[in-house]
Amino acid sequence: MPSRPLAGAHGLCMALLLAGGAAGGARAQPGPNSPFADPYFWEEELQPMRPLPEGIIGNVHPRQDREPLRRVNTLREVFQTLEACWRPPSENDFSGQEITLRVSFKRNGEVLGTPRITYYKPGAEAEQREPFTRSVREAFGRCAPLPFTESFGKAIAGRIFAIRFVDTRPM
Repeated sequence: MPSRPLAGAHGLCMALLLAGGAAGGARAQPGPNSPFADPYFWEEELQPMRPLPEGIIGNVHPRQDREPLRRVNTLREVFQTLEACWRPPSENDFSGQEITLRVSFKRNGEVLGTPRITYYKPGAEAEQREPFTRSVREAFGRCAPLPFTESFGKAIAGRIFAIRFVDTRPM
């Protein structure tokens, strides 16, 4: 098949690229001090992104009208189940207290380790603190292990949850 000459600017660019690649191939190699010479230079940027956020944040409000779910398959259902299990102290209708826990779960829904209190907003009276924190501990005792589906348990096992229990009942 006869070769035909390259036409126009496109042909000129292709001819220069081919000639430059053949003649200057040795010059295209990175020098010893170049970051491109280091095979580990780009490794950090090529790490895959995490599929879920590092921390999962949600609120739990008193809801006695809700039943614990039989199977938990979404993040929203984790908080709905905890709402159904939490019974704030009844001796004082509204305390204005808040408590935030950092907690992780195992695949089977058990609490991993010990939940850590990271924030506490006291109520109007000092004697309300112990019954409030005890009610939060009892919520985990009532619900644990949470009934995770197998796929959901695998997806969130070890992830850190920041769960904020807020007493918002009307006075």
